[in-house]
Amino acid sequence: MKTFKLESVLNYRRILENQAQQKLAEAFEREAALIAEINREEEELRRLYSEREKCQQVGMTVHEMQLYENRISHQVQQLAALVDAVEHCREAIAACREKLCEASREKKLMEKIKEKHLQEQHRVLNRLEAKNLDELAVIFHSKD
Repeated sequence: MKTFKLESVLNYRRILENQAQQKLAEAFEREAALIAEINREEEELRRLYSEREKCQQVGMTVHEMQLYENRISHQVQQLAALVDAVEHCREAIAACREKLCEASREKKLMEKIKEKHLQEQHRVLNRLEAKNLDELAVIFHSKD
């Protein structure tokens, strides 16, 4: 039986598919980490608003008010940067998904080619076996 000459190509396509799966998983992990960071930053922003409210009720200086406003402004900027990072991460996820789909299609194509090759080899072997059986039958009947 002939070996499949494109086995190395099939193996390479499997490797590419595995790498694409790994990159997609890493992108999902980055997204999850960013979302967790956004949640922490939002909680910090809520805490700052609450603290400022309490201090305003008790009474605070203009300087203290400016410090709170600066800290809140900084927190809002950090949140905006994190939201942008999540959007970029989601774009990267979409790109990784597309690469994974392409790698899977290419691998499946090679697997189909291999399957057709194996089927053809089986047909050749079946024809050869049938031919040999026919020859044996002829030889057996000619001796009678």
